[in-house]
Amino acid sequence: MSHVAVTGGASGIGEAVTRRLTDAGHRVTVLDRTPADRCGWWADLPPAQRGAWHVLDVTDTAAVTAVLERPQEPLEGLVTCAGIATRESVLDVSDDQFEHTLAVNLRGTLVPARAMARHLVADRRPGSIVTVASTAGLGYVAGLGAAYHASKAAVVGLSRSMAGDLARHGIRVNVVAPGVVRTPMTAGQRADQGEGSLASRAPAGRLAEADEIAAAAVWLLSARAHLTTGHVLPVEGGQVAVTGAPGNGFPATAVDTRELPHPDPYAGAALQEVQ
Repeated sequence: MSHVAVTGGASGIGEAVTRRLTDAGHRVTVLDRTPADRCGWWADLPPAQRGAWHVLDVTDTAAVTAVLERPQEPLEGLVTCAGIATRESVLDVSDDQFEHTLAVNLRGTLVPARAMARHLVADRRPGSIVTVASTAGLGYVAGLGAAYHASKAAVVGLSRSMAGDLARHGIRVNVVAPGVVRTPMTAGQRADQGEGSLASRAPAGRLAEADEIAAAAVWLLSARAHLTTGHVLPVEGGQVAVTGAPGNGFPATAVDTRELPHPDPYAGAALQEVQ
């Protein structure tokens, strides 16, 4: 039995990861801002599989370090599920909104992952870290905000950097990139855009369930993925394999871009081949 920490484990994907790990006989420690007594399902898990439940903010370096870099029980794995979704376009996002989103999604990934890595390196033990990004970290997803796109793309870059830094220590780092998952965090997006419209963006024609993301994360944690590191695993019904407009189409442009505001300096010029 291994011991795995899960950030954002109180609900959504984090809850699904926790449940799937405990079902497989692993011990799980949860880090979340929500107290355990507000999650009735936690008390129903087998006592041997229930580790500690720490109420904290994942961007709080001191609190996270105390839990993960110097844990009361040794840890072998980490899944970083804590995050927020924002929907402001680049025209509307404020500096504060942008910085807050990066703090939660990016810093909230770095802080626990760094603490976990330091714990494993200090103990000279191998381990596995799985971060949760998004298809918005791989390309544009209509209906999600500029800050969210930036933060999730940064999670992908950070994870690949960690994979390169930590491989020599026997620590693997991989990314799960969900599409739209039926969780409380996507309730607003699903209500505004409609589940049918969102589902039609992917060849599979449906939204993902939280347990399907959890299954991918648990596989990446496992010994079955022992030579897999630095990879991004999309779980989104084929959405990133398809080019073109989303299911409900992009809106018509407000400006006729055929009329250039200034003469094209290259118009009529012969293209020169670069040797």
